[in-house]
Amino acid sequence: MKTLILAAALVLVAVSAPVADAAWRQVTASGGASIDQVGLVRTSDRVLHVAWHKGGDLLHTAIGPRGRVGAASPIQSGWTGHMDAALTAVPGGIRVVWGAIRTIDPNDPNRDLNTALSTDGGTSWQLTPGSIIPGGAQAYGSDASATTLPNGTVLQAWAGTLGTWVHSGFDPAKPNFDYQGALGPYGYGPGIASDAGGRAMMAWFSSAAGRPGVVAQGVHADGSPSGPAMTMPGSQVMVGGGTVSKTPIVARARNGGFYVAYALGYPTANRVRVWRVGAGAARLLARTDANSQVTLAADGQGRIWAVWSDGTFGETHVLAARSNREATEFGAPVDAGAVRGAHSTYSLDASATSSALDILALFGTGNESGGATYAARIEPGLTLNARKRSGRVTFTVTDAGDAVRGAIVRAGGRSGRTDRQGRVTLRFRRGTATASAPGYTPATRRVR
Repeated sequence: MKTLILAAALVLVAVSAPVADAAWRQVTASGGASIDQVGLVRTSDRVLHVAWHKGGDLLHTAIGPRGRVGAASPIQSGWTGHMDAALTAVPGGIRVVWGAIRTIDPNDPNRDLNTALSTDGGTSWQLTPGSIIPGGAQAYGSDASATTLPNGTVLQAWAGTLGTWVHSGFDPAKPNFDYQGALGPYGYGPGIASDAGGRAMMAWFSSAAGRPGVVAQGVHADGSPSGPAMTMPGSQVMVGGGTVSKTPIVARARNGGFYVAYALGYPTANRVRVWRVGAGAARLLARTDANSQVTLAADGQGRIWAVWSDGTFGETHVLAARSNREATEFGAPVDAGAVRGAHSTYSLDASATSSALDILALFGTGNESGGATYAARIEPGLTLNARKRSGRVTFTVTDAGDAVRGAIVRAGGRSGRTDRQGRVTLRFRRGTATASAPGYTPATRRVR
């Protein structure tokens, strides 16, 4: 982890990310492929539902409100194989959408994009017979993304060599819409999101010679394109298929716009940036030592979380930073570490509550070429700044730029609580200072 040196008045402060006491818990079976990515949705009972696959089985695991990982149960078993699935909440239950061919029988109707519904929290699933899209768009070989509009309509997105597609609803008589065709070949890893106002947006990676980079475009309720395709600033230098299998995109609560996160740079994707779709610049959150995996999550209060991996082979770890309610500033990155023995982080997903974040990371461990997905819960990080005058240090504690009242600052055997401006002054010359508050990961500063 890189260290940043900041000078403020007469005090020199060594800055490092707050370190979370994260307990990583295994969610998926060992021996998964390094390209696997789970599907996530959190329901109103605060349960986080996870869809994942291994071999011919598509499975469901629930993570309880306190972080307890439940047992895996089958969604579908004995298929020829499954691509990465998407989960989305719908009126009356949970929908899973995924690409797969059920059997080698050419008359089997489930041979493209499939869906199943659970009305009992993932205990049982009812498969919809047949594909839910028109044929010819290669969904059987693509990872899927999905979102539910306020009226209950489910939009699905996927990509193949023939296009980057969106379909609305589950009627295979309705058309698929290709978003990549106007740009040129090829598109990869689409992600799709919608907001409470019924607006939807898809983001994906384009390798088209005349239009490379991370692209976002609005989606009508019928699946057709809405408005122009927009390119994430700074992503035009990239070539190939990008660094993620599903482009991270979220809708900020309270009609706050759409946000995309990506690791940019070529030949190394080592600059983690967050883009409010349509803005002229993308915010730089971190520079990493190697290609980084990135994801986003949005809570119900307007905040968004950015999550990324850092570290070279054998020294991988995961970091996350939460924004303020306006998503204009990000707080201190929290270092969630990694599962013991991890040599690589292959994919990241996340889901936010009002006070914390559940991170799901596919770690490679030992001599495995693949790995398993693990979950950890972290709290947002505090930022601790210091200013020294005449043997006294005024400490300021903030959360994404907002003052934190009542935080306890400890330094040199002394302690105090911050006021409404997030400040407290202590007699202190040099050494380590810490700040803590309920609901936050503590911050540490070395003052010298």
